[in-house]
Order: sequence, then C-alpha cells, then structure tokens
Amino acid sequence: MLNRIARLAIAAPRRVLAIAALIMVAAAIFGIPVAKTLSAGGFQDPTSESAQASALLTEKFDQGDMQLLITVTSDDGVHSPAATAAGTDIADRLAHSPHVAQVASAWTVPPPASTELISTDQKSGLIVAGITGGENDAQKYAKALSDELVHDRPGLTIRSGGTAMVYAQINAQTEKDLLRMEAIAIPLSFLVLVWVFGGLVAAAVPMAVGGMAILGSMSVLRLITFSTDVSIFALNLSIAMGLALAIDYTLLIISRYRDELADGVPRERALIRTMATAGRTVVFSATTVALSMVAMLLFPMYFLKSFAYAGVATVGFAALAAVVVTPAAIWLLGDRMDALNVRRLFRKADPAPKPVEQQFWYRWTHRV
Repeated sequence: MLNRIARLAIAAPRRVLAIAALIMVAAAIFGIPVAKTLSAGGFQDPTSESAQASALLTEKFDQGDMQLLITVTSDDGVHSPAATAAGTDIADRLAHSPHVAQVASAWTVPPPASTELISTDQKSGLIVAGITGGENDAQKYAKALSDELVHDRPGLTIRSGGTAMVYAQINAQTEKDLLRMEAIAIPLSFLVLVWVFGGLVAAAVPMAVGGMAILGSMSVLRLITFSTDVSIFALNLSIAMGLALAIDYTLLIISRYRDELADGVPRERALIRTMATAGRTVVFSATTVALSMVAMLLFPMYFLKSFAYAGVATVGFAALAAVVVTPAAIWLLGDRMDALNVRRLFRKADPAPKPVEQQFWYRWTHRV
C-alpha cells in the first residue's frame, strides 16, 4: 500500500497536491465554524440520578439545572429606592422572556423566602432565573439576557453568574485561548523546524500537513455534533495534537528521505524506501495512538468521549496527510526542498551527513 502511494506521488505529484488542497479548502469551510456548535458541559454521567432528575425537569417543565444568577449591590442597602427599582425591573423583564421558566428575587418573593436572597450585610440582593433549554441553548439564552440586563447603574453594581453563564464564559474563553495558542505555537513551531531543516521550504511542509490534520479533525467534530454533543475542549486537543503529530510524522519522513539521498540512493528509490520504512512507522504510530484514544469512548460523560472523537480524527488525518501529501511534496519540490536556506544567511554550511553509528541518538540509545 505504501509502495503504491510512493509511486503515485512520483507519477502525479501535482494531482495529489491539488486534490489535497481542494479537500483542505472544503474542510476549512465546513470545519472552522465548529466552535459555535460545541458545548462547555458534559461532566455528568447521563445515567446518574441527578442527571435523570435534570432531564425530567427539562422534559416536564422546560427547565433543568441551568440558572442565571444576577446580583444587585448598593451601598445604601438592598431596599434602597434605586436597588428596589433596578431589582424589580430586571426580575420583571426576565419573567417576560420566553427563555426563562421562573424567576425569584429579593424584591418579588414574600418573606421569609426573600431574606434568603439578601446578603448578610444587607447590601446585595439576588435574582434567580431558571433558563429553558438544554446545556447548549441555555448558555446562549443566558448570555443574551446578561448582555441586555446586566450593566451598572448610578449607585448600583450589577453582576451575573450561575451555571448557564459559566458555560457561556467557558466557551468564550476557550475560543480566545485557541487563538492565543495558535498565535504562539505555530510561529514557534515553524522557527524550530527552520532550525532543524535549515530551509524555509522544508519547514513549511510539516506546517501544511499540520493544517490539514487540524482542519480535517474540525470537520469530523462538526459532523459528529449533528448526532450528539461534543465538548468545546475537544477543539483544544485537536489543534495541539494535530500540530504535534503532523510535525513528528513529516519530520520522520523527510529526515529518512534525506538519509537515503546521503547514502547515494537515487531519488525515486530513496522515496520508495522512505515510505516502506518511515511511512510504515507513521502508520503503526498512528494506529497505536488512535487505539489508545478509542478507550475514552467507554466513559459515559460526553466530555471524555469528545477527546476520543478529536483524538482519533486528528491522528487519522495527520497520518493520512503525512503519508500522502509529504511524498508528493518531496518529489515535486526536488532540490527546491532546500531552497531559502537560512544557514547561508549566516554563512554556515549545512552539516555533513554522518553514519548512523556516529550520531548522538545512536550512542545515547546504546548507553541507555
């Protein structure tokens, strides 16, 4: 199989890369919006009594355990005219929202129940709103209501919280963290690859394979969301794992190919031997990683199952892109693989190839 892939890469490298590029574009269009369909929940066992009770509340009363909590704080006291007017107004507007099942507040429920919704210093009052819908819908409704109602007023401090808002904020923070991670990890990874390979072109190949792995796994995750819930944290794993595996697999293939050329093997034979050895290692490694991730499907919480979805999809696309795209890129680029060599900028020659027995890792392995 790997021999056929190598010969296909040699016979039609442009066609292979063109098809890969089209698939990548389609995966980007379909997969990038996946963040909007993922959930911040999934920590409960759906067969547990608490989860069943929450499901029953949602089914019978359109209200689960997702709540929006709003506090109104005034230095003049919770029963000051300003605090009373604001608290009553917010509670009334929540009660008229189609996404709120019921509302209780320090200003609208009779004592002694109202005293339980007032802080011990008598300066803060609490509004409790039960949000309708499941985990995904409730957090969206809660965020919209919070954006509309929660803002400071003269002499008042108004804040929101609760389970629904926590989930909404987790989703928002995760998206920010992903952007930050990409902004840091991708440039640093590229610099390390430039240092390893010496050339910008050779360093770009693993990054391209990593992009394919990430976009492919995003598409799979979005496809899965059509039939079941998927955790937002699966996206973190997908990006980190996709970049790491793609670099690892591609680095292995390119390094082996260069070793074959250094031994005087012709290009065509070198690529075929590379895929028969390094390519087989990539497939074996990917299979091992995928099988280890599949074990997480045994857990009942979809938070953990999501890691299995992301892990298997990511390693599958990383391995597929590595063994299909990398040999085609190697053959098409040829000697241009070493173009834009940064070592020449520093007038530093490329390191001369050494026999395996003289290399550091060979000696280190024997010592271990």
